Amino acid sequence: MSVLFFPIMGKIFISSTYLMLILSCVESCFLLRSFYVIVPEIIPPGYQVAKVETVGCDAKSVQLTVKDPSFTIESNGAVVALTSVSVGEGGRIFSVSARDNSGLERKMEVHLVRSTILKRHQRGRGSLNRSRRRSCFLLDPSSVVENYEGSYPKVIERLGSLYSDYVTFVEGQGVDAYPTGVFSLDRDTGDLLLLKAVDREEFPRYHIGFRVFDKHTNVERWYFSLTVIVDDVNDNAPEFVGPLQFTVPEHCSAGTVVGVVSATDRDEIYTDHVKIKYTLVSGSDMFTIHPETGVITTTTNTLDRELKENHVVTVKIQDMNGAPNGLFATSTATIALSDINDNPPTFMKSSYNVTVEENESEKLLLRIPVQDKDLINTSNWMSKFVITKGNENGNFRIVTDPQTNEGLLYISKPLDYEKTNDVQLQITAQNVALLNGSSATWQSIPVNFIVEKVDAVRAGLGQKISPGILTRDPPTRRALTSPHTPTTFSQLFSQSSGREQQTARSVSFGLLGIMTILCPVVLLLLLFLLLVFFCLKKREKLQLNDSGDTGRIPLKSNTEAPDDSMAWE
Repeated sequence: MSVLFFPIMGKIFISSTYLMLILSCVESCFLLRSFYVIVPEIIPPGYQVAKVETVGCDAKSVQLTVKDPSFTIESNGAVVALTSVSVGEGGRIFSVSARDNSGLERKMEVHLVRSTILKRHQRGRGSLNRSRRRSCFLLDPSSVVENYEGSYPKVIERLGSLYSDYVTFVEGQGVDAYPTGVFSLDRDTGDLLLLKAVDREEFPRYHIGFRVFDKHTNVERWYFSLTVIVDDVNDNAPEFVGPLQFTVPEHCSAGTVVGVVSATDRDEIYTDHVKIKYTLVSGSDMFTIHPETGVITTTTNTLDRELKENHVVTVKIQDMNGAPNGLFATSTATIALSDINDNPPTFMKSSYNVTVEENESEKLLLRIPVQDKDLINTSNWMSKFVITKGNENGNFRIVTDPQTNEGLLYISKPLDYEKTNDVQLQITAQNVALLNGSSATWQSIPVNFIVEKVDAVRAGLGQKISPGILTRDPPTRRALTSPHTPTTFSQLFSQSSGREQQTARSVSFGLLGIMTILCPVVLLLLLFLLLVFFCLKKREKLQLNDSGDTGRIPLKSNTEAPDDSMAWE
């Protein structure tokens, strides 16, 4: 490469000068007789070799043809390779002809000169950039392998000797611009040297310029531009991007998309170094992941939040499309199951028996607790109670306690014992949200009400017999509340002892009842006190009378004979 450079440059320069002289004096269709072009050793298909310019030809009628079948010439004069063309050390020659409506044909020989260094700019390849100060050229890109483990310095390009009349300076990235100290030029040999390892992920390419000056005139004659491309090696493992937190509804159908695992690789794009394969290390019994896209989907419809709320799966990402020599990384992804209303509320008891007094209203009669497995404090968990049967007259109402989720059953209109002494309701427990993903239905239970008559005795005494007694012991209740059998305290306690006190009974007395009991006792006590007082006074009076009679009547003598006594009498 080397010593042919300047002779070829000379021919190109002479051809260009000759063309400039002809332009001013020739009016007929004209082509250069020869044209030198420096090309790479292998010309790829579609490569523009040169651009042929005609002088004095009719632009509308001129026809350009190329004699080499490996090339074609376009209407704008661009010579383009049709196939891959190999250029030997001796070069390659083909001709281009031009003919316009004058009928004259002009021919030009195109000389392809192989070079590992020099090529013309894509837009002007084959034409010298004429400048009063310097000529600019693009060199074929060179390449270096990142993280090269061999010895340094390493020759990456041989520019050849530029003779003793010229001096070359190198500049650009890796030389005098950041990062400095990567490249240097041996001016004696023309070798471009790599001084240390480079990292493609930090700098994928370097742009370097070579300025050639005439030693005698200090005039810059040529400027060469070189791009050094850093070849990638697989030195970066793939990395996960974004949080691996996903949510999917419970009991969703198989094939439902859970989420997408995103990953990236810092190595060179469009290579196997960044071709990532996704796999599940664990959790494949319920989930699967697409090996190329990273999309996670379900494989079953049995995911149940009430059994397991969160599922943790291990994801593996590996470059080289999962090849054994590929670099990999693993991480865990959490898949949370969102709640659906697949569990209806269930009652704690199968039925309830309640006693209610007639004429009562706006009174809480019963709390009905329920259980619900769905997510607490959501519409799937919140209960809604409905009286579905037995409340045709509107005597009852039921609401939900927002704190406990219990049903609160109230009597809203009084009941009349003479008209109705037994009422049966049907209570249905629902949710605020509709059932979803379940074949279950809303549950209902019966609530039996026994209406208790309020009689005169109970009204007077203010008694209250607990509803639990009346509910659990109907015979006793009937005995106590029968309108034909008067209820007394002795009867109440005798019945309690007759049943061996199996059921606790509570009797409470009102003020009137207490007064009724205490008044006779107080009266008897007063009578007793008066009687005692009277007796004491009577005794004291008798004793005083006995003391006065002894002073006036003579006492009998013990010595007197019975006859004397009788005589005295």
